[in-house]
Amino acid sequence: MITIDADKLKEVEKRLSQYPKQAPVVLSRALNRTATNVKSNASKKAREIYRIKAQDVNKSFKINRASRNNLGASVVSTGGSIGLEKFKTNAREPSAKKPRSFKAAVKKQGSLRTILRGFVANISGVKVFQRTSKKRLPIQRLFGPPVPQMVDNPEVRQFINQQAVETFEKRLDHEIKRVMEGN
Repeated sequence: MITIDADKLKEVEKRLSQYPKQAPVVLSRALNRTATNVKSNASKKAREIYRIKAQDVNKSFKINRASRNNLGASVVSTGGSIGLEKFKTNAREPSAKKPRSFKAAVKKQGSLRTILRGFVANISGVKVFQRTSKKRLPIQRLFGPPVPQMVDNPEVRQFINQQAVETFEKRLDHEIKRVMEGN
């Protein structure tokens, strides 16, 4: 987590000795680049652990950008559970014949696990279901974890925080150099 307080602002103003009024602009640019980087790193690290596509992870993120008047940027992941069909399964299409055992995996480590009475059906798109009894009905749809839960994984969170701090420091130096050189 990166915090911009009065001390950080004064430090940047001091480094920008000739252009102290540019400090909020420099900080907001560095924060915005860091926020974009956090989103891509979160997606990348979550996909290293979970068997999910980038687009399914990325569409859950919203970036609130910083400005010179509001030195605060945030990256928020929202959304509910994701259908199990978005993860790895051994059946992608519904089958007319009696299905073999249905298997699925959410995490990359480990193998596919058997889901008792699981099957794939095309109901407004292909989805994964499970019978709740030995009878034909009722059935329930199966879900994997939501993206916010994937991103909140301790391994992912630690990686994101580490990368955010490094990126912010690099971008801050770059933006200060840019202003000092007159670009």
